[in-house]
Amino acid sequence: MKNSWLPSIFSGLFIYFTAALGQAHAARPLNTDDANVVDPKSCQVESWVKKSNSSIERWAVPGCNFFGDTEISLGANFQSDSNLPASQYHLIQAKKRWRVLEPGDWGLSSTLGRLQHAGHLASETVNDIYLNVPVTWSIGHDRFVHLNAGWIKHQSQGYSAQTWGLALEQPINRHVIGILETYGEAKQSTKYQLGLRFWVVPQRVQLDTTLGNVWGPSSNPTQRWLSIGLRLLSPPLY
Repeated sequence: MKNSWLPSIFSGLFIYFTAALGQAHAARPLNTDDANVVDPKSCQVESWVKKSNSSIERWAVPGCNFFGDTEISLGANFQSDSNLPASQYHLIQAKKRWRVLEPGDWGLSSTLGRLQHAGHLASETVNDIYLNVPVTWSIGHDRFVHLNAGWIKHQSQGYSAQTWGLALEQPINRHVIGILETYGEAKQSTKYQLGLRFWVVPQRVQLDTTLGNVWGPSSNPTQRWLSIGLRLLSPPLY
C-alpha cells in the first residue's frame, strides 16, 4: 500500500523543526542509546525506515523534555512482512538524565518503557517492558562512545533477558559522522550496524543511513537490513 501522505507530513515537520537551535545527540536508527535527552522545553521527532529481505518497518517517535530533565516519548511502527498481514507496534517510554554529558567527561541516564503489539494470534502478541541504562563518554571533539546495559521482560512469552549495546560516533568532517555499533539480547543473535550520519541543517535536521546484520555463523545475506532515519529538533516551545 502506498503511503502518499508521508512526504507531506515530513515536509511540514521539516519547516517547523528547522526554526531554531538544538544540541546534537545520538539518534535512531542506532539501537544503542546515548546518555542525553532533548533540550529542556524542547521536542524532537525521530523517524526511520528499516528494510530487510522479508520486511519493512516504518517508525515515528516524537519526544519532549518539559520537566525534570526527563524526555517522554510516544511512538508507533507500521510493519509489513512477507506473507503476513500488516502489523503495528506502539511504545511509550520515559528517559531521565542523571548526569549531564560535558566535553571530555561522561553522562548517565536511564530509560523505562513499554512496547506493545496486538497480534492476530495469541502467540504473536507483544507486551514488553524494558529498562535501559545508557552511559556516554566524550573522547574528543564530537567523538563519543555509548554503552548500554539493560533488561527486558517479554510478558506474553513469559521470560526476561539482559540487553546490551556498544556504539561509536566518529566525525569524518563537520557535516558527516561515521557510526558503528553492536548490540544484543540474551538468547538471541548479536547484531551490528555501521553507517553515516549527515547534518542537513547543522544542529537542526539530521539524516542517518545504516547497514546491519547478525554476527557469526548465523549471519545470512537474507538477514541484512538497510535503515534510513530522519531526526528533527525543535526550539524551546515556551
